[in-house]
Amino acid sequence: MKFAYKLGKKRAKRDSRNIRLKAVLRLVLPPIPDEYLVDTTLPVQIPTPMFANDQWGNCVIAARAHQTLRFEGYEQKRVLPITDQEVLDEYWKEGKRFCFDKKPDRGLVLLDSLKNWRSGWTAGGQPHSIYAFAEISRQDMMNVKAGVYLLGGATAGIMLSQSALDQFDAGLPWDVVDKPGRLLGGHAIDVVGYTKDGPICVTWGKLQPMTWRFWLADCDEAFACVDSRNRFTENSPVDAEKLDNYLKEITK
Repeated sequence: MKFAYKLGKKRAKRDSRNIRLKAVLRLVLPPIPDEYLVDTTLPVQIPTPMFANDQWGNCVIAARAHQTLRFEGYEQKRVLPITDQEVLDEYWKEGKRFCFDKKPDRGLVLLDSLKNWRSGWTAGGQPHSIYAFAEISRQDMMNVKAGVYLLGGATAGIMLSQSALDQFDAGLPWDVVDKPGRLLGGHAIDVVGYTKDGPICVTWGKLQPMTWRFWLADCDEAFACVDSRNRFTENSPVDAEKLDNYLKEITK
């Protein structure tokens, strides 16, 4: 079956002020399992909607919506009824910062959108925000696993070639090939787990596995989000006091 695809992640934006995940994790952490899928740990069954990413280049906000579903599945123990319209409204709202179109479709910068997420967005008829986000060392597989396992997932950006779309159509994991075809552009995904072979993301309406080889070659940015400070007590893997201090320095 051929799917409709829309990309929409702009070139990765670098910022030396980004909080690093390694910097806010405690020195002693719980064991990181070899395989993990956040959906299997939640009290509700989480769906994988398309969120209109087959019609619009709103992958950055669609990835946010998928992660919000999981955060609130944990917090509220229910499936938040996020609509396509809410995802599109936020996409157009953030896109209007750069143009005057009523319904802009030029994609978003992932880092800028994460900053906007801290101010909140409407999902399932409710306001939702994150407390902070931290950059994952994407070439460090243990850091990737820690971000996904300890913080309930990760938001990442990948560069996709035609071969990745062909693999997606065929129901195959994303992997590096000798002749990948034309580079199509950037895509934002919500990483919800991993196996020994590589990460698992949700995108374009389904769970999509990939190899570590693909991740290391094609991921150009990755972030872990702290959805609520209240979740991170003195016994948590995240050092909330360190995180607070970093946030104060960034916002001076």
